[in-house]
Amino acid sequence: GLSLYFVSTRPGGLGMTDIWVSQRRCADCPWAPPVNLAMVNSAFADGGPSLSTDGHLLFFHSDRPGGHGGTDIWVSRRSSPNDDFGWEPPINLGEDVNTSASEFTPHYVQTGDFYVENAGAPANAGALYFGRGPDVASQDMYVAPLTRDGQTAGPAVLVGELNSNTNDASPTVRT
Repeated sequence: GLSLYFVSTRPGGLGMTDIWVSQRRCADCPWAPPVNLAMVNSAFADGGPSLSTDGHLLFFHSDRPGGHGGTDIWVSRRSSPNDDFGWEPPINLGEDVNTSASEFTPHYVQTGDFYVENAGAPANAGALYFGRGPDVASQDMYVAPLTRDGQTAGPAVLVGELNSNTNDASPTVRT
């Protein structure tokens, strides 16, 4: 509860939207002025930050070059979960997750010692839930199995029972 990650178009950004972090010294202390995560952001639209429970992984979507088309999901890693500015250069999650459509708003769930049925994730792994569609207003929810270090462990699958003929987007899973 001492770091708050969010997306903004505020002055000082690198692109259309950027990921920012604000810190505070204690749970009752005020938030400090936000700082742009320049090591993660690009000159394009970056958004949808999602931290792993252990704090070592930051998933987000971006339409930066180097993707598979549209908006893709990327991951950045850090060795210390307490260093908000120690993020490594982001890596595209590849074609198990990203397609020629657009993928948005990732939400990573560390599965601990149980099996995530839809994702096919083995014990001690994780699952990445996200939206996929032609644009932000027309999405379906998908899930992909991941290893604990944020590597894909198989292709993303549609979460059919949760999708409808409307926009189904921005999944968040309560653990």
